[in-house]
Amino acid sequence: MVTVKEYNDIIATIGHYTEGHHEGSSMMKKAFHPNAIINGEPIQVLFDAIDNSEKLYPDARVDILSVIGGIACARVILENCGGKNYIDFLQLMKTDGAWKIISKIYHEY
Repeated sequence: MVTVKEYNDIIATIGHYTEGHHEGSSMMKKAFHPNAIINGEPIQVLFDAIDNSEKLYPDARVDILSVIGGIACARVILENCGGKNYIDFLQLMKTDGAWKIISKIYHEY
């Protein structure tokens, strides 16, 4: 059973990620574990791309969220993200009492 607090904590973590598209990597980094990866690459690749691009204001929603114990998986839809649309799969882990994204893979559609 996932409590409302746990659910809200995960959604808040994902919110740091989505807000980072227009706030910059300093906001986005709040969502990610330091050793996180994006499509098999270090997450710094994403942070550099965010900091070297125009501010983006995508329409975002969590489409699916599954939580089991201290792990979670979320499918996030980002539409109108610099003229593109993406489906992200985020894997999260609760570590040191906080939810962090440990892996992101995505597909442009």
